Amino acid sequence: MSKLNGLVLAGGRSTRMGQDKSQLVYHRKPQREHLTELLRPYCSVVFWSVNAMQANELMDSDQLRIVDAFAIPTPLNGILSAFQYDAEAAWFVVACDMPLLTVQSLDALVKGRNPAKKATVFYDSDGHLPEPLLGIYEPAFGPILHQAIADGVYSPRQLLQQNDVQLLTPPDIRELTNINDPAARAKLGL
Repeated sequence: MSKLNGLVLAGGRSTRMGQDKSQLVYHRKPQREHLTELLRPYCSVVFWSVNAMQANELMDSDQLRIVDAFAIPTPLNGILSAFQYDAEAAWFVVACDMPLLTVQSLDALVKGRNPAKKATVFYDSDGHLPEPLLGIYEPAFGPILHQAIADGVYSPRQLLQQNDVQLLTPPDIRELTNINDPAARAKLGL
């Protein structure tokens, strides 16, 4: 099996939330730090996927980060930038807007990982489609991403649907909850 690197997707614009979602505090620390701690036991190293503005703000931070390298307005930018950084590694990807995520789901992904497939992901909250923002992307997925960008395809979910991936049922569907705006955050009650 390829070495497993962690990637906290934190480079989104957070326009609906009105502030950087990776810095929201749900567990007594910014979400990106909380997720880094969750991923660390599973990974050789954990990176933050950040945009150029965030990279400038983090100049004094010791946290390893990968700056978005492409002009793609989707999370695919972070995943593709990670493969550009290390094409031989598998990438354990976690979106910063999943505050209910626990080791229960991370354990299930690692135990259900099939390195012979292009990726290992859960079914989404509807139980029909792959959830692209929490999963393990094997090195074989890197070339698929590069080709997709060349073809103008920017949806990670679409790429998972079109390729041979391991799909798992999440142990607790609530852990896949995305919090993208202040109303959803208030409703969550954390």
